[in-house]
Amino acid sequence: MLVSFSRTTVLFISLLLAGGVCSQSVSTSRGDIPVYIPDGYSESRAHPLLLLLHGYGFDGEVAESIWGFTDIIDKYEFIYSAPTGTKDSTGSPFWNATAACCNFYNSTANDLSFLYELVNQIKTEYNIDANRVYVVGDSNGGFMALELAYRFPQIFTAVASVAGASHLISRSTPKTGVHVLQIQGTEDTSILYNGGSIQNNTYPGVQASTTQWANYNKCSLVDASIGFKDLFPGLKGSETEVLSYKNGCSIDGSVELWSVLGGGHGLGRPVDVSNMLEVVDWLFSKAKSDWPSQYNGVAPPSYLELEINNIGSFHQRDNFIYTCIRALQNGQLSEVNGHSRFDVGFSISSLSDGRIRAVKSRPFNLKNLLTKFSEPPDCSGSFEINDGVYSDILLVGTDIFEVNFKVMDSSSLELVLLSMTKLNSRP
Repeated sequence: MLVSFSRTTVLFISLLLAGGVCSQSVSTSRGDIPVYIPDGYSESRAHPLLLLLHGYGFDGEVAESIWGFTDIIDKYEFIYSAPTGTKDSTGSPFWNATAACCNFYNSTANDLSFLYELVNQIKTEYNIDANRVYVVGDSNGGFMALELAYRFPQIFTAVASVAGASHLISRSTPKTGVHVLQIQGTEDTSILYNGGSIQNNTYPGVQASTTQWANYNKCSLVDASIGFKDLFPGLKGSETEVLSYKNGCSIDGSVELWSVLGGGHGLGRPVDVSNMLEVVDWLFSKAKSDWPSQYNGVAPPSYLELEINNIGSFHQRDNFIYTCIRALQNGQLSEVNGHSRFDVGFSISSLSDGRIRAVKSRPFNLKNLLTKFSEPPDCSGSFEINDGVYSDILLVGTDIFEVNFKVMDSSSLELVLLSMTKLNSRP
């Protein structure tokens, strides 16, 4: 039997939420879905996205009261949504994740499509860093989180499945990696640590789910490391065993299992703030190695009154500059391999020495996408082929800088800072 809230508990928590934080919303095929944004949200900066998926029998609003992510969105500056699945014939919200959990009444609800639509709609309306899209799933939501990771590995950076399980059917390996965290109490009587069945539908144990994802992420199974955490002061010692698969993994994948020795279902009702932060810190330490958006650059703040609508930006979380540059020769637009504008990703080689290195590039905006203001995006940067000087306008935090770099090593594509001038800061 899955754990669900009594109607009294749900009503009580809902009343507590009545005076809580306000949210905006996005429109989907299932109506308007609440979306929380940080106070410091800026259209000029890309933000991480976090989804919280509730357990069986309660909705997204109650799930938020259990986890409390709205309390930290200003500090961590992420966009956040806690959607609700459809209701079954008993009136219980659920996610149609796997055969075992939790479509008990033969619903045809397609939650994979709905959640895919939701993420895309949030990306459309807000500036989301495509390299940082995260999911936390609780119980039934944990099953759903792992299913999302398998079905859409190109979209989701990392998922945390708390008291959830993977699938038993044979499937091919996903095309790209996903960072997966599984958390399970060894004494969980709802979702059994060693696996079990729900209404005669079997689900794997957490060790089997973890091994499955280690294989999906191409991790070495013989190089796993073991450590310990103290998540629950009420349990003796450092009660949580941490099993990590990091060696040999695909570039965007890893797997970790937190086994709470003597622990029950999930991380508690409510989840202790320190444990919630442990999960968030684990997720947010992960990022995909792909491009953060379909074309590089962000809209500059309107108060600067720049003549261009798209400038480069520094992403502090992965220490990268993402920008678009025009190839010039003697000041005139020039083509390189048939293209004159390129997205470029620069890694920071040395902050103290002002050195950066071009590590990836692609032709700029091949799909001819428009900005949110229905305009073709500009390229703020330029690279003069003759003298190897790269010039640009970059957003760094809330400040805008005009910068000039010069190639110092053509073989490693490393450049050194020549000058940097702050154009303005936020009023």
